[in-house]
Amino acid sequence: MIRDRFHKMFSLEVMHTYYINDICKGLFYNPTKSTESIIKRFSLKLNLTTKGFDFYTDTKKSITSFLNYITKVTGEESFNFNAITVDSQFYQFTDLPINQISVINYNSSSNEVVSDTTVKVLKPEFTPTIEANKLFRLSVKFQDLIKSDENKNSPIYKIEFTARDTQWKYFILNNTNQNLGDLSIKCKSEVEFEGPIEVTLQNGEKAQLFSSEKQLLPLSEIPKYNFDLISTIKKNGVNRNKILFKGLPNPDPNIIKIDTNHTETIVVSLMYVYV
Repeated sequence: MIRDRFHKMFSLEVMHTYYINDICKGLFYNPTKSTESIIKRFSLKLNLTTKGFDFYTDTKKSITSFLNYITKVTGEESFNFNAITVDSQFYQFTDLPINQISVINYNSSSNEVVSDTTVKVLKPEFTPTIEANKLFRLSVKFQDLIKSDENKNSPIYKIEFTARDTQWKYFILNNTNQNLGDLSIKCKSEVEFEGPIEVTLQNGEKAQLFSSEKQLLPLSEIPKYNFDLISTIKKNGVNRNKILFKGLPNPDPNIIKIDTNHTETIVVSLMYVYV
């Protein structure tokens, strides 16, 4: 096994609140050319894990002596990696700058320690770019690894992504021409929808609109909310409620729009429900 022969220099963990168990999916990690050259020359190992990767050396020297030697013979002072995502929706469901292509830079020297001295949450720095093929760059400084080695630990660098909060809008369309009565959206959570109000869609169809308005809700891989569309019809002087649509859909990250008609720009999730 790799652990029997190699010594772990550091680990990377990438978390995301959109996914189940907060473990980010669909990422690939590519060493830069200079780091790839070091990996081959000094027999280093990058071992993928469910959360990211572990980085190993089989040196018989101390980590400090080993890294100082690499700097001496190569002039390099850090290990550098580029991460890409294969999830086409990543930029939609992740809380990243709106309408701006940028690469996120993470540096091992820019972090805050959490829980213990080994776990270090890296702080993002956004750099505008015309490239859309990299999600983030990671730079792990040799000096930071040397400091950890002096403290007899192997650092865990953690990157944290957050699911995007959006305003949810349900457009209820009556395609049966039946009497729907008074419509409302009910749920067991504390979420409240405003509406309905009648609106005309771009294709000319009439719809009843419900909106979460100022209450922005996070997107998620697995639905976190269970909303029911309720019809209330008065019969013989008594209001009778009926579940017209049980379990309204949660948003598709691809069906969003940018709304600038607020003090702050917000992202809106659009959902069309035919009853």
